[in-house]
Amino acid sequence: MGLTFALVRKWYYILALGLLFPALLVHLGLMVFIDDEAIRSLVAQEMLWSGNFIAPAMHGDAYFNKPPLWNWVLAASFTLHGGASEWAARLPTVISLIGFALTTYGFSRRYFGSYLASIHALTVITCGRMLFWDSMLALIDVTFSWVVYTQIMLLYYYGKDGRWWQAFAWSYLLTAVAFMLKGLPAVVFQGLSVFAILGWRRAWWQLVRPAHLLSGLGCLALLALYYVQYNQYVDLTAVGRRLFVESSKRTAVAHGVGETAWHLLSFPFAMSYHFLPWTLLLVYLFRPGSWKLLKTSDFAAFCLVAFLVNIPVYWVSPNVYPRYLLMLFPLLFASLLWLQQCHARDRSVTYTGLRYLLLGTMTLVAVLLPFVPLVPQTAIITHAWIKSVTVGGAAGALVMVGWRDRANFLLIFCCFLLLLRLTFDLFVLPVRAVEDERGIAVRATAQSVVRTNRDKDLRIYRYSLIEPATGYYLTEAYGRVVRRAFDRYPASSVYIGSPLQYGELRIEATDSLYLRHLDTLYPVGYLRYPLPAPAGDEEELRDGMGSGIEIE
Repeated sequence: MGLTFALVRKWYYILALGLLFPALLVHLGLMVFIDDEAIRSLVAQEMLWSGNFIAPAMHGDAYFNKPPLWNWVLAASFTLHGGASEWAARLPTVISLIGFALTTYGFSRRYFGSYLASIHALTVITCGRMLFWDSMLALIDVTFSWVVYTQIMLLYYYGKDGRWWQAFAWSYLLTAVAFMLKGLPAVVFQGLSVFAILGWRRAWWQLVRPAHLLSGLGCLALLALYYVQYNQYVDLTAVGRRLFVESSKRTAVAHGVGETAWHLLSFPFAMSYHFLPWTLLLVYLFRPGSWKLLKTSDFAAFCLVAFLVNIPVYWVSPNVYPRYLLMLFPLLFASLLWLQQCHARDRSVTYTGLRYLLLGTMTLVAVLLPFVPLVPQTAIITHAWIKSVTVGGAAGALVMVGWRDRANFLLIFCCFLLLLRLTFDLFVLPVRAVEDERGIAVRATAQSVVRTNRDKDLRIYRYSLIEPATGYYLTEAYGRVVRRAFDRYPASSVYIGSPLQYGELRIEATDSLYLRHLDTLYPVGYLRYPLPAPAGDEEELRDGMGSGIEIE
């Protein structure tokens, strides 16, 4: 009996792995870049062309918003792929996500056992925000979250045994890595997580002991190795000011009282929505005796404490994207999965009700999947009925075993979620790609401008707004850096300029670029988006208008 049970579970693991890679990779490079992806990719591409990997630049103009580590990762991917592309830019995110899940498994297995640790790892991949959005974008956040989560876990792993030299040395090393990815948020997460572990172990004196102080200084020394080199290109005061502005612009300081109050009220509900279905397990946390159950696992209890210590940073910050919290929800999921296991063992009413809710939802979705081709937009999908019946049949099979196999239900549910992502890849992404008229116009007009001016010296006039996606596709088609011109304007060059910003310009227009975030009735051009002529102060400049500091 035991052998049969282990064999069945093994096949579920094989199924999960078999679904994982196609779910994450099918049509990965299909969609046009969103602006944040284009920023990272454009900076990486210009690094490769210029050979300057120290000073990030966009259009030959200093880019201060983020340190360069993610650009280095993308540059490596572009080199391995033989050029920049949506696929090459997004693949590192998928690799980081798999590393994130494996790291989660590695730490959880020490305290939860293999099965629950496997579920915990899969929750990282299959929570809604990750599964249907962030895992398919060329953004910093998945990699940054992986690094920060590992910082927190190392603090716990070594700190619980009092091995503070290892705890601080490794976590501060990763703080330096995280800072090079995203800047000041890395310091905030490390500071709060140190506070959490020292409070949990009642070891406050470690704050002023050599292990902590020297590790912190070591982190600063590692960062100094880069910034001393960077100082040769730009004034570090301007860099520090910009990093601070980037970190503070979403806080309550930058928003009104009304917006902040609404955010404080709506934040728990919004985040619970984005991280469904696993946030449904929150119902266990509100049951009497939940903290007592959590304390039967020191690891599960600490994870909840670490989550609660870190989450207020974003709870009090309006205009926060869910991707900023990707490193925190695996902490919450660890606690919830432990409670789930305790309730499953006792077959509590809460456990039974939640299991039937999930099974009922799975059943409904499985019944509907074969009929996806009835949605008119899916007419563009080749062999749509074959694909829908196949995924519908697979979903139905998972539902059937889910009703029967209580012991492996969560693993079966994870397989079902991966199957839904594969269905999303097959039916939703192609439709979105075709219907993304703005994105298509961005890419098409950029390529058109280059076709007209390929053999000419193409430049951008001063601070003319070039939205990042437009800038990326323009540069990629041109095959070299399209630089901004601030004080030298050779008559032989062709300039991209905006009369909406510079009314004094006398432009002989030969072509036009489409900016997808201009609020216009295209092509009439009724404009409500404010485009001021910059005064030269970088803090007044919009993203896509440059900094005014040329990088050679």
